Amino acid sequence: MLRTDPRRVTAEIDGMLVCAEYSEQTGQLCLRQDGALVREWFPPHSWIAIASVAGARHWGTRPTDDDLLALLRNEITLLRSPQADAIQK
Repeated sequence: MLRTDPRRVTAEIDGMLVCAEYSEQTGQLCLRQDGALVREWFPPHSWIAIASVAGARHWGTRPTDDDLLALLRNEITLLRSPQADAIQK
């Protein structure tokens, strides 16, 4: 049975409040930092993003809270990297 409400995990990473939300109904995946939308993916990209950190369990279509936390840590690391700063400028 599909969840009707999005699965949501929140963590404080490097002093920032970050949140990942995933809708099993639509496959939409959102990453928010201090309430502001930072990244948004739709299938199949959302599934690939989840599967890349969670492994092949459910192929990214039914992430657990741990899967979403792993995604948060990974994305924050990418956003903090020097290459990300160069790309954003």
